[in-house]
Amino acid sequence: MFVGDVNQPCPALGEGVAPRFNLKQNSATESSLMWRLYGLTRMNFTAIDFETATRARDSACQLAAVRIRHNEIVNQACWLIRPRPLRFAAGNIAIHGIRPGDVLGEPEFGQLWAEISHVLGDDVLIAHNASFDLGVLLACLQTHDQPIPEIQYSCTRAIARRTWPHLPRFGLKPLSDWLGTRFRHHDALEDSIACAKIAIAASEERRVDTLDELERDLGLHRGHAGAWGKRGVTARPRRRTKRDAIVAPRSDDSTQPVASPTVSIERTDLQRLLVRAELIRPLQGRRVVFTGTLRRLDRQQAEQIAVQSGGACQSRVSKNTNVVVVGDPDARTKAAGRLMSTKEERARELRDQGCDVQIVSEDEFISMVIHVDAEAS
Repeated sequence: MFVGDVNQPCPALGEGVAPRFNLKQNSATESSLMWRLYGLTRMNFTAIDFETATRARDSACQLAAVRIRHNEIVNQACWLIRPRPLRFAAGNIAIHGIRPGDVLGEPEFGQLWAEISHVLGDDVLIAHNASFDLGVLLACLQTHDQPIPEIQYSCTRAIARRTWPHLPRFGLKPLSDWLGTRFRHHDALEDSIACAKIAIAASEERRVDTLDELERDLGLHRGHAGAWGKRGVTARPRRRTKRDAIVAPRSDDSTQPVASPTVSIERTDLQRLLVRAELIRPLQGRRVVFTGTLRRLDRQQAEQIAVQSGGACQSRVSKNTNVVVVGDPDARTKAAGRLMSTKEERARELRDQGCDVQIVSEDEFISMVIHVDAEAS
């Protein structure tokens, strides 16, 4: 079993790429202050993901669990599992890359269940396409003669379908791409983290505080499982709401692809920009300076977005500055009879000297948060 920091992949599979967009792991005081400041939700659950050796449901070869408290990863675990019998299908290996040699010295599921059960506790479990993962869990428990507990679970595929009904695809990878989350697909730990991020993004989209409220808002009935079997997540017919009208395409455009997962710049919504900034962190490690008068955001809001995007705000332009966001000339600049602020002039001087400073408009700054650069790493 591996229990570790969110920035580390499951080490038993060798080196991997850690998730690019991390959920916050601050101290309790910092966390509480941050969520109060930005109005973000307090979701609590454990996200899981199984990989299997063959098509058989009881052939689990990897399991990961990521515990979320108040939108933060507080614990994560990843296990390699020796399936019984020790047989791998070529198609499954091609998907997840796990081979018989990787699990030859690992325990079977029955030997690991005490540890796994302790990590899962009595949390509500969520998974993407949860029917599969819960089916694997129940089959493994049965094959290895372990008692089957009562389990409540939810499904991020079902959640996504009702949160963003206009999207063309609802697989874990397409949804994560749409949200700007980069991860290594079919690694159980990274899939679990990606699943958790979808649930949190949905709660922010619907502006609800808990998983219970999210399911209720979306008209979803939680799944249940036990020794008697399982009853999957179900949905009741729901009426169209004002919030649906914001994101759903018009009927005459229903066959057209949706270009962006967020509202247009003309209808900038601070809450959604903050959520997207937190997921994508497009300004990670960059120093940002604002100058002039912004039209769509006030200065405090813009600085919040920059910080949530992983950037650090500066009051002056220096050789260390990476991005300068330019608004309309303010009163001081106009009174001096200048066409641009002294900060913008300094940024242009530094750029001409070969410094790596990017000068952008307010719209371009917002687009950094809204759009995902496919070449970003």
